[in-house]
Amino acid sequence: MRTFTEDLQKAVSYHGHLCSGQILGVRMSRLALRLLGIEEPEPFRDLVVYVECDRCLTDAIGTVTGCKLGKRNLKWLDYGKTAATFLNLQTGKALRISRKVCAQPPKGTNLLTFFEAISDDELFSVQSVRVRYRQEDLPGRPLDAMICPQCHEEVIDGRQVVRDGVALCRACAESPYYVLENPHESLATL
Repeated sequence: MRTFTEDLQKAVSYHGHLCSGQILGVRMSRLALRLLGIEEPEPFRDLVVYVECDRCLTDAIGTVTGCKLGKRNLKWLDYGKTAATFLNLQTGKALRISRKVCAQPPKGTNLLTFFEAISDDELFSVQSVRVRYRQEDLPGRPLDAMICPQCHEEVIDGRQVVRDGVALCRACAESPYYVLENPHESLATL
């Protein structure tokens, strides 16, 4: 297993700067891996991590564990919490680790020195949890695909929504995060 310093350097290199989130994410990941008995996370294909924020912590967790959104083993939940759940698919064991204290280093303080003075037990709460997931949520090839009858775009991995007996993509069934400027125009055909 890499050292804390090596993991932190890798995380900072990916993220772009050293910050509290990087240190917390590295420490949280290393704690989870140790408790789950995973010595080499990069080649370990059966780790899935659910992160609960879209902040610096998430980049550090991804670099230490090797989990990525594109590999479908890093899941993002928009809870706004400094927390993550680490699931070992081989054993079914899952640990949710959250930040126990919101210790903020005073401006100008050396971040490493500040966080070194706080033990994992003081910094994190660790809970054994059970994760509910569907086969469609796991890493690997898509298990199904369909074409939305309204927008004619592909929907994979069981993400369709059934409204009045019709399977639609989530954007058509609910409300998309985007608004089409000209719904009849396709830039690919211009």
